[in-house]
Amino acid sequence: MSSRKGSFMHALQLQSDLTDEVCTATITDLIARATREKTSPVTLREVYQAIAQYDGTGYLEPLDVLPTLLPCQEEGSTELVHICGMNSNPKEIMIVVQEAIEHLRSILNEEDDDPELRVASLQRIIGVLRLCTAAVPRSRLGRRTPFDLCAPLITDIMSLLLSAAVRATKHEGRVVVYEVAELVRTLFIWACRSASVAEVSKVKTLLRELLDTTVTAYAFSIRASLSARAFESHFSRFIVRSAAEEGWEDGTKAMSNVQEALVALDGYWRADLQKPKSHTDIMYLAHASPPVALSLAVLSDLCPLLLASVQTNVALDESLYLLFRVITQDASLFEDTGIPLDVPISLCNVLSAVASTHLDDFMRQLNLRLVSLILSKLPSAPRLEILLKLTSDEELPQIRGPAIGLVKEAVLEAFALPLGVARSTPFASPLLLRAFGPALFKTNPPDFFAQSWTRETLEHSLELLRIADCLSFYYVLLQRDCRNITGVRDPSNVASVEGSLLRPLRAFLARWSISEEEPLMAILSLQLGLDRIDDALDVIRRFQA
Repeated sequence: MSSRKGSFMHALQLQSDLTDEVCTATITDLIARATREKTSPVTLREVYQAIAQYDGTGYLEPLDVLPTLLPCQEEGSTELVHICGMNSNPKEIMIVVQEAIEHLRSILNEEDDDPELRVASLQRIIGVLRLCTAAVPRSRLGRRTPFDLCAPLITDIMSLLLSAAVRATKHEGRVVVYEVAELVRTLFIWACRSASVAEVSKVKTLLRELLDTTVTAYAFSIRASLSARAFESHFSRFIVRSAAEEGWEDGTKAMSNVQEALVALDGYWRADLQKPKSHTDIMYLAHASPPVALSLAVLSDLCPLLLASVQTNVALDESLYLLFRVITQDASLFEDTGIPLDVPISLCNVLSAVASTHLDDFMRQLNLRLVSLILSKLPSAPRLEILLKLTSDEELPQIRGPAIGLVKEAVLEAFALPLGVARSTPFASPLLLRAFGPALFKTNPPDFFAQSWTRETLEHSLELLRIADCLSFYYVLLQRDCRNITGVRDPSNVASVEGSLLRPLRAFLARWSISEEEPLMAILSLQLGLDRIDDALDVIRRFQA
């Protein structure tokens, strides 16, 4: 017996005089026990280390060990599957693969939500992908072509991946994407060495379909926080805590492997992304490294896909990231690019809905900021129209308060212009109050302050928050419009706002001030806003006198 075999047997705590046949059977039993029992004398990690160190792959019987290893998640199982796939008879490996595919097909067709079964199914699929990557390029073709060998296998794998996608966790989805990319790259390189040009073209089409299908089906799991990281890089001064997900690097790693597969399939794949045609192209474009150059003019091509992505929540992070890049990296205005105005208007409509309803704080903030950035590139007339809609939106009351901040931004931008230019915009002229006064300086409903509200209702009132935003806007307008180009300081306009908003608010606050309960933060905020306005008006009146 060789010293190498002796060391191998010693590492696994086996008798040194076992025949090769008995040794193979014993190792098969050790692996089976290690996958089932926590108290197994030897772990899968130890089995793998011994095989790798002492070249013990000859003692692995793939038909016996792989069916137990494929669904296993114990440490060392993945390495054993890989080393078995790389070194065992490829014909036997493919028998195991076909049996696993049949088993998975029967499991995935059942409506069983057993979590253990779900985990085992995904783990088995990942194992099948790794075995195919290792064994297919080593298979004898005989009279078959690479396409003949790959086509039924890839078709089965695609079907399984689509069925299993709804069961996958974030981690599992990322691993699936990574392993599919590895399989695609490996099989294409093998086909290029083994087949005619015509055959290679057929294999390429098949593998590209597998890659596209997988990336689309498992897009939800990538979550590389592209939009959060871009947003935080651009607005770094205002970031207190990062919104990037923990472990986003794993999503980036998976998509980096996808890019390597795309490069193998087509070295010019990046050129096709200038005019994306699908959600998959959006994924590829967003994760391209180095980034593909984008300008504001591409929005006409991107817009339909971006809108569909945001509305269906497919590749949402990637779509918002691309939109953010386009808007922030190109200083052009929409009117300078020839883009139809219905493109930015449609984007604002959809993004404002997400800013109103999304459950994640950062996503609401990001979408609102995107609306702001788009509005800043629009001519005054459509910008005014969009803001009027947002500040009085009955279907999405959540957006009415934040939209007041967007109006404030437009006004401050106009005030920063030379006086002659500023007066030509509606945001620095009397049109401002005529347009927004009915929406901003009245409550909704009109008798809101007169109604009897419970404390609990007011604690969750969107209208109180909106009124606080209105007060803030009015105060800023009074303070900043020193030349009174909007007419906000005219006695008639001051009296109008007093009658429609401030006087009813004073009565409302007076009623709540006599309550013995702890004052609500929203009530205190309104009182503070009102006090600031009163102080500003006192100064203005003294100046006018």
